Amino acid sequence: MNSNQNSINQDFNFGQMCKDCREGINSIIEQMPFFVKIIVFSTLIFFIINLFTPYISFYLADIPYFTIFYFQIWRLLTTAFITTGLLSIVFSLLFWYRDAVKQEQEKGTVKYMLNFFMMTFFIQVLYCLILLIISLIIQNTIMLKIKITLGGVRNEGLWPILMCDLTLLCLSNPDANMKFFFFPCIIKAKFYPIVLFCIFTILSGFNIDFEILCGIAFGFIYHYYLKNKIEISNNFALKVENSFLCQWMANKKGFISIHNCGSTAIPANLENVNNSNQNKSNFNAFQGKGVTVGGSDGNINRENIDYAQLASRNNEDYANSETNIEMNNTETSV
Repeated sequence: MNSNQNSINQDFNFGQMCKDCREGINSIIEQMPFFVKIIVFSTLIFFIINLFTPYISFYLADIPYFTIFYFQIWRLLTTAFITTGLLSIVFSLLFWYRDAVKQEQEKGTVKYMLNFFMMTFFIQVLYCLILLIISLIIQNTIMLKIKITLGGVRNEGLWPILMCDLTLLCLSNPDANMKFFFFPCIIKAKFYPIVLFCIFTILSGFNIDFEILCGIAFGFIYHYYLKNKIEISNNFALKVENSFLCQWMANKKGFISIHNCGSTAIPANLENVNNSNQNKSNFNAFQGKGVTVGGSDGNINRENIDYAQLASRNNEDYANSETNIEMNNTETSV
């Protein structure tokens, strides 16, 4: 009897644990911004599909040989969704998720989406360019096929964009002191991504990951040379948000518009600013009649006001006030 009761309690506790876990996952999914949700689910779906067939990573990962010589340009963007290693996908999502949610909430869904794809595109272009130069130097195309291994295609997924975002974050305050994990040392923020890459390279047996290196390199290039030239403005993001292609996203759960994002001082539309200035220039003084305030009846008409009489009345009041001051001073002296 007692054993049956214990088994029932165990089943009940296990069922409650599953229910709590399911509710926790649902709450996390509901709180995800729209584009972050797309990245997370796409990455997980492609990872599961890749377990059964390697063709998904072979056709979507950025393999420079096919990108350059076969003009398969889509690889420059789709490679961000492909992660082939279990530990790689777990840690990349964990490290990328928090900062991605913050950025989408601050910038808005459309602006963050455009920024994500722009950064991914330029990182992969830099990656293809570096490997092409190395291949020309050694006169061998092996570097252009570096991702193709015996086990399939090795791809880093979100790690390049993650390292680029980390680099930009460190360069926002380059001279700040940062503690390097559990090591008893303090380094400048501007050197943090480089030291981190060197440590990971040593731990991986001195295997240089050019894709992650390009993510760090483009972070420096963007911060010092390209930020004021290719940075996506709020006005451009607003135009894209109002376009026909993005209208379907506006009603989706978790979508954050430009007007509702958390960034400060957003110039919503230049036309609105011009209209407000035009309204100010067209302002005219009130020409009609007003009602007297204080209970008395009657209307106020500018034409009926005797300004000379009003000025003389003010002068009399001023003279009376001066006389009262002199009398008070005389009484005080006496």
